[in-house]
This record gives sequence, C-alpha cells and structure tokens, in this order.
Amino acid sequence: MNEFILKNVTYTYPDMEEPTLTNFSVEIPAGVTSIIGENGTGKSTMLLLAGGVDIPQSGDVFISGKNTKDFVSMEERQAMVSFVFQNMEFESEEPSGDLLRYVYENGFHKEKKESFLQELISVFELSNVLSRKTQEVSKGELQRIIMAFSLLYGSKSVIMDEPVFALEDYQKEKAMEYLADYSRKSGMSLLFCAHELNLCEKYSDNMCIFLRDKNPLVGKTKDVFTQENIEAAYNVPLAMLKHKESLHRDILEN
Repeated sequence: MNEFILKNVTYTYPDMEEPTLTNFSVEIPAGVTSIIGENGTGKSTMLLLAGGVDIPQSGDVFISGKNTKDFVSMEERQAMVSFVFQNMEFESEEPSGDLLRYVYENGFHKEKKESFLQELISVFELSNVLSRKTQEVSKGELQRIIMAFSLLYGSKSVIMDEPVFALEDYQKEKAMEYLADYSRKSGMSLLFCAHELNLCEKYSDNMCIFLRDKNPLVGKTKDVFTQENIEAAYNVPLAMLKHKESLHRDILEN
C-alpha cells in the first residue's frame, strides 16, 4: 500500500517565477521511508506537498487515498499527518513539559497512557528541559521536543525534514532507532529526509532517491541503496559524500 502519492505535480513557490517541481510523480509506500538526494532537487518541497502543508498548482497529492485538495480543515489534515519542519523555531508562554502534556491530551491517540509520555521524555532526553520554555532551550533540545510532539499528537503518518540535524551522534542513533521501531509497532508511517546516509540506510525499510531532472527512484532500501544509485544521485564518488554531509551539517547547526 502507498501512503503518499504525488501525480503529475507542478509547484511554484509564491515568490519564485520558475517551478520547483514540474510534472513530478512519486509513490511512497507505508512504513519507514527515507528521502535522500542533492540539495536543490526538490526534496523539501515534495515533503511539504506530501504532508498537505502546500497544495500544487496542478496535479494531485494523496495521503492514504485522500486528495489534499479535499481537506476542509487543518485538524483534518493533522489527523492524517504531522509535519516536523527543518530547523524549526518557535516561542512559547508555557514550559516545555506543559506543552508536551497538552499536545498528548489534545491529540488523536484513542488511548492515552502516562507511561508513553514518560517514555518519550526518557528517549528524547527531555527531563532537563521540562521547566524551560522553547525559546530557552538549545537547537538540539528543541528538535527533540518537536520529535516528541509528533508522536504524542497521534497522527496516522509523520513527515520529518532533517529531524536530527542538531543532535549529537549518539542521540541521532537513539532517536532514529526509536522512531523506526515505533512506526513498525504502531503502524504509523514515517517519511523522513536526512543527509546522514548511514542513518537512512540503517533505519528505513524503503528509500526514495532524488535524481536531477527525473522522477525519484523508490524501492526497498536494501535494493536501491547501491553505489551506482548513490553516485548517480549526488554526482560524486561515494567516498566523498561523508565529507560533503559533514560540511552541510556545520552550515545547518551554525
């Protein structure tokens, strides 16, 4: 079953003349799927469209079979999919711990257990930030809070654009392992984009590889994550990619 389907989509940002995506089509299966590819190929735009955050000028986008053009409210869309933006920042009047509880209590989980909230606080290492407002925490701490929000909300699917960029290496592994495991156990589909190819290979069941001027290549991670496909996507030898990823993380984190 495909969770996200984009058919012949063309999308132009309001402040741009040229479209970012033209006659673009892709089908993303249910489960855990990673998105990889060079900057400027439309990955983030595709995620915004797949999540119903943006609507294409032409073509159609479906989430679990429902056309995003047919959503009548933000709440209806959020019941279907939660979206974690890249390098997200926001200010709050309430401490982070109260926000976590509020999101859980007002989300879409049919059954709410205190143990699940406490589990996320532990997994994402949030015990030290519960009394602080979101503008008082570090980028990494805020990113971990937002990832916890996305699970506490209880949407059918979650889309994450660079969710672990500001985390320490061990936290990235811990977060992605938990997210992937939770997705598989709960049936929630997880679609995420990350520059760390090792994380994408290790924690995704499916992979979507963006290629310039072509529709993406989608398949089981074990089948499509090959040297040939990776070098075609990034147009550089595989050995050079680790250094390239490191430079990109430095830019994001500063």
